[in-house]
Amino acid sequence: MKRILLPALLTVLSSAAFAHEGHEHGKSTARPVTLTGEVIDMTCYLQHPGSATGAGHAKCAKSCIKQGNPVGFLADNGTVYILIGDDHEPVAGKVVEHAGARSTITGVVVEHHGVKGIELASIAAAVTGAKAAQPGGPPKGAPLAKPVAATVVTY
Repeated sequence: MKRILLPALLTVLSSAAFAHEGHEHGKSTARPVTLTGEVIDMTCYLQHPGSATGAGHAKCAKSCIKQGNPVGFLADNGTVYILIGDDHEPVAGKVVEHAGARSTITGVVVEHHGVKGIELASIAAAVTGAKAAQPGGPPKGAPLAKPVAATVVTY
C-alpha cells in the first residue's frame, strides 16, 4: 500500500506545482494607448443600453461591478472594451469607483475574434476644464503634438 500511495502523492504534488506552467503568456510589445470615456458594467450596458451610462447609472454600475459582473470601458469614440488585468489580475477593485464618471485609462489594446479589450495599466479621473483646442490649430509657437501609433495585438 505504501508503495502505491507515496508515488501517487508525489505525482499529485508535482503536477500541482506545474499546473500553471504552459499557461504563461509572452509580454506584448504593443504600445500602450490612453483613452477617455466611462467605466461601465457590461451586463446593464447590454441589457438596457439607453440608460446604462452616466452619473444617473453610477450607483447601479458600482453595485453590479462589486457583484462580479463584467467590467467594460466605453471610450469617447463609441468603442466598448472589456477591461482585463495584467497577468489575469481582476480589475473590478481598481475601477469600481470610476463607474459612471469620465475617466482616462492607459493600457494595451487586445483583440480576438472581434472582441476588444484593454489590459489595464492605469486609471484616473478625466481632467475637466482643460482648455479645448481652438479651431485653426494650436496657437502660434506652440509645439505640435506628435501622433502616437496604437498597436493592436490580435490573437
